Amino acid sequence: MSPRLQLAAGAVLVSGITVEALAGSSRLSGPVIITFSPTHGVHVDDVAVVLAWLVCMVWIVRQWRRSP
Repeated sequence: MSPRLQLAAGAVLVSGITVEALAGSSRLSGPVIITFSPTHGVHVDDVAVVLAWLVCMVWIVRQWRRSP
């Protein structure tokens, strides 16, 4: 498998896990930072998930630019 195909697969995998983490509900999500409705909002752990996704995407882009 080519390096770029592996990176693309990694990006899809990380993005899918991120969507699942953001869409899921948990009592461990922490306090709500921003409320959209009585049942939906941005929790503290959502910020951590998005930051982790961003770090992964930056790494993938850097590796993509270095690969042949």
